[in-house]
Amino acid sequence: MSSSGEAELLHTFKGIPFTTRSSPELLKSLHTFDAREDDVLLVSYPKSGTHWLAGVIMKLYNTQVTITSPIELGDISRLEELNKVSSKRIIPTHLDYNMLPPNFKNKKCKMIYISRNPKDTAVSMFHYYRDNPNLPTVDSWTAFFDLFLKGNGKDKCFLFPCLCVA
Repeated sequence: MSSSGEAELLHTFKGIPFTTRSSPELLKSLHTFDAREDDVLLVSYPKSGTHWLAGVIMKLYNTQVTITSPIELGDISRLEELNKVSSKRIIPTHLDYNMLPPNFKNKKCKMIYISRNPKDTAVSMFHYYRDNPNLPTVDSWTAFFDLFLKGNGKDKCFLFPCLCVA
């Protein structure tokens, strides 16, 4: 990863670096988010097939996925819109279990965990980082892969910061 522009693309919330696509206000508000008993969370490591599974769920249950990008991305208006949606909400997230809004756990919402071959995830993530101007720059596949293998190394936790835990 290149350090050029990295500082402008990241901020820290509860000691974990997040991209600026996750506003601090939204992350704070998740703590008090009002989950519903019939909410279904699609929980995954990024680039693991969240959109693919959402498409399968839409076909199986003849319903819409409530939001198409993870609940932790965006600003506070995202939660306000989500609160207006009628039940059954299907909500994707890349948050670690310990960072999920407490109400999702307290109300025993269903959670579907998605897992993908790590090699395929790494390749998909590499292309995503390389092509996305809102994320730190990827210098090469080799550099990216080294960081990916380090996992939650504190110094490079921003690969997908919402999943990094110290």
